[in-house]
Amino acid sequence: MIDIANLMAVSIPPADPKEWLPDAEAGVDYLQSQLRNDETILYAHLQCTLVHGVLADRAKVTPPDHADLLHAMLMPDSTWSISHVSGGGAPDRVYLAPPHDHTGSDALDDAESLVARRSFSAVDKGKTRTEVSQRLVHALGLYWLDEESAFCRLDEHGDIDPVLRVIDLEPYTGRSSDILVTIKARDLARYMVVTNTVLVQKFDFTRFIPGSFTMWAQPGEYRERGADLFYNVTSQPGASYANGILISRPGLTYADLVREHQRRWNDEDKQYATFKVYDWKHQRVAEISCAPTALASYFEPESPLPFQITPAFFRPEVLQRYKADPEKYRLEHRSVYSRAGWSLKTYDINEAGQVHTYLHYLGDLPYQEQLYWHAFNEWPKASISKRAYQTDIQGQWTDIPDPLIELVAEVRKLDEAKPEWWQPRGEDLRATAHYPITTSPDEWGNSILILDQLLVEGFASKGIRARLDNLSHPYEKEWGSLKLIQELMIAQGFAASDATDAMEPLRQLHFLRSKIKGHAAEAQRQQLIKEARTKNGSLKEHFEQLAFDCQEAFEKACSSLSRV
Repeated sequence: MIDIANLMAVSIPPADPKEWLPDAEAGVDYLQSQLRNDETILYAHLQCTLVHGVLADRAKVTPPDHADLLHAMLMPDSTWSISHVSGGGAPDRVYLAPPHDHTGSDALDDAESLVARRSFSAVDKGKTRTEVSQRLVHALGLYWLDEESAFCRLDEHGDIDPVLRVIDLEPYTGRSSDILVTIKARDLARYMVVTNTVLVQKFDFTRFIPGSFTMWAQPGEYRERGADLFYNVTSQPGASYANGILISRPGLTYADLVREHQRRWNDEDKQYATFKVYDWKHQRVAEISCAPTALASYFEPESPLPFQITPAFFRPEVLQRYKADPEKYRLEHRSVYSRAGWSLKTYDINEAGQVHTYLHYLGDLPYQEQLYWHAFNEWPKASISKRAYQTDIQGQWTDIPDPLIELVAEVRKLDEAKPEWWQPRGEDLRATAHYPITTSPDEWGNSILILDQLLVEGFASKGIRARLDNLSHPYEKEWGSLKLIQELMIAQGFAASDATDAMEPLRQLHFLRSKIKGHAAEAQRQQLIKEARTKNGSLKEHFEQLAFDCQEAFEKACSSLSRV
């Protein structure tokens, strides 16, 4: 990564500039050192530094004509334009002019512009706009993110990867016009290979103190550091400059790039972990690789290899990573999706509380993700779940009810219908509704919080009051939504006790949310946790029963609210 401090050191005069001012050639040393960096400067504008990179046809600069290239004028505000030519005895002509059609260098005429700086005349009041080649950005699959100040992609782990950065240098220099644009060297190299181009950086390091400089005492001296780095330099007391050309060629060939894509396409470099499993084909527990070559399909009964749907078992904490980061992962009730592009097609939880899935699907995961699952792998304590047996082995629809799935589906319908008595919950909240699967009170409390937000907080008191007004039924202004629904049921003919009983599960849910995730005393919180475990056997089973009860109560509430 570009070290901003090193760039500042060659661009901004220090407090005592006596030795710094005559040494502009240090800027060339800095730029040459960047050839070993994993980032490449496309454009830099600072007090004493200007670097402007373009992509030139490789054939035009192989070998480079030094004299021709040193005459190049690369202007940052040169952009595509519709130009008009008139006179000279020829008919008027209108044409599309590229950014660098008249650079003064045959090699750089029509070079590909990478960075442009523009201002909307008489409109823009702030900084000059810095724009980047859309061709480059689109080809590399990049997207602008304000919070990164960069064009980004997702890496193999699903993390944001800033590839092409636009860095505002004003916080470092105090000058609003100072800017740095960089790109990851590997990505630029790939682009240069497929476009048959090389990066040509025109640089100018000029050092002097404004107000005390009069003129250059002597013309610049021409210097070369190999065929691809050449410049003019002069130095005198209190001033110096070094300006010239640096050509950067890609460190990989077209054949390298093709081979890289072939390996990725064929998964040639992919690795596979080994897991503790129940090999039901051979009626044994064993450690078996999830590599495709180590497994046989169900339709290959004569193969000695274990089945692809050989189950592996894991501690329930394996799912916590996906619960904790809903921005990066989508954890559904029986599958996991990563924004990095991979997915775990199915999983379930058996009677012993173990998460289980099949070797075939583990093999579809990236190797680093396989290793993550491997860290939670353990020998089976029970068989796969009854639901998994029905759906995965028998190929049938499951007959096992799941109140949380059904509640989420009902909430989705309400979100789409938008009745006046409902506040849409949104996809983000619906996606975070999960059963607690570990013994952690925090996980249990979070599940209760989300269920309460999903159900109770969805009821809009204003719309419920409107229904009570239509029935001329009295109510208190301070009543919450559950009390209002209870009164609506009474107004519709329910016995008061039946209406109270109908709303009790939702009332209990809201009570637990307020105490477990609210500001209740720790002693009360611990007592509620103890009661949940004692009454139901575990926090997981408590939540499951609560979800069943809330499903019935929610259906009754919605039925009452939906009556005309």
